[in-house]
Amino acid sequence: MFGCRLGPGRPGRRSAPPWGLGTPSAPGSRGGTAPEVFARYRERDWIVNSRNTADEEVIRIMASLAGFEPRITHRADSLDLVQDMIVAGLGVGLLPAARPTTRGVTLRQLRQPEVILRSFAVTRRGHAGWPPLALTLRLVQEAAAQ
Repeated sequence: MFGCRLGPGRPGRRSAPPWGLGTPSAPGSRGGTAPEVFARYRERDWIVNSRNTADEEVIRIMASLAGFEPRITHRADSLDLVQDMIVAGLGVGLLPAARPTTRGVTLRQLRQPEVILRSFAVTRRGHAGWPPLALTLRLVQEAAAQ
């Protein structure tokens, strides 16, 4: 399961890393609030995830705060593919801030509100102790803590 949250994390708790807006590299302003950043790309096509709707929901909410409806034209199942599509000029999309960007992609910071994409593991009661699943859960938690 995936979820998204707009705004700061809970005090004293580590949250998932923030996401930014991946755009083609070009000179221009990188600052401003998240709605101001989104507004600069209102005329662009938008790329979203094909496996869930969390980033599409964030894009639609942020675009609404910026006063426009995004034109979602592409759905991709890989962050590498999203970056390739951005470089090819096919649109803009959300990318994790902690991930290196491809040459030709600039990551625009999204603040006020901050965009956080979280994932949740849903298991059946009592099954989290099964060794293969316990290992997977531990590895995901460790990766999220980095």
